[in-house]
Amino acid sequence: MTLTATTSAADGTHQAGSVQFAVGTTNIGSPVAVNASGVATTTTSFSASGQMALIALFTLTSTSYQFSQVTYTETVYPAGTTAAGSEPLTIAIPQEGAFTLTVAPGTVNLTVSGANATGVLQNVTVTDTRNYYPGWSVSGQESNFAGSGTAAGYTISGNQLGWTPTVVGSLQGSASLGGTVAPVSPGLGTTPATLASVPQGCGFGTNVLSANLTLAIPSTAAAGPYIGTMTITAVVTGPSGEICVPITVNF
Repeated sequence: MTLTATTSAADGTHQAGSVQFAVGTTNIGSPVAVNASGVATTTTSFSASGQMALIALFTLTSTSYQFSQVTYTETVYPAGTTAAGSEPLTIAIPQEGAFTLTVAPGTVNLTVSGANATGVLQNVTVTDTRNYYPGWSVSGQESNFAGSGTAAGYTISGNQLGWTPTVVGSLQGSASLGGTVAPVSPGLGTTPATLASVPQGCGFGTNVLSANLTLAIPSTAAAGPYIGTMTITAVVTGPSGEICVPITVNF
């Protein structure tokens, strides 16, 4: 008997991977790599006739897609007999998985050098294991910096802060970084800026994001310590959330 498995992703592409054929709990040979059309084929024989529970387990090379498994029953006839007919196979895979956003704890301390202060945003980890791929976007917005001590009563606009998004390692699931936002024009105070995003139909995997921060210190700012808050927001289909990151600067 020749067994054939034809695979395709929800977006219509044929992804690299291999199919493990099995009957019941017994594997039929080794995994068979799919070809460019997503097809894997193997040939086997059975020692007796009757109904056989056949399994095709497709494991992908890419981490941007989930594996799938189909189980069906095939009737095996003795050699020399003829059987005709067709057997439709259907499978309904439920929506599963979750989206999480976490920011490493701690405070970003900006270091002053001349008219600017710089620092690095704590790692922002985005994990998406949802198998319906709705996409997501993570953004940041800075509050005004409030002075204390010798700078009590003074503020610095959140628009004085800019960033350049970065990734730790490599981007996963077709994620892309947001663009650089320069301090002052426009800055991160008035309008949230994208740290990273994923279009609908993508996003599976984990991305560890960060950003290089630059604060343009106004020439009229009073000397002393200031603290502001960066709000990191995830916009997703389903539960979304916000996490606040304190940012301090002393000059």
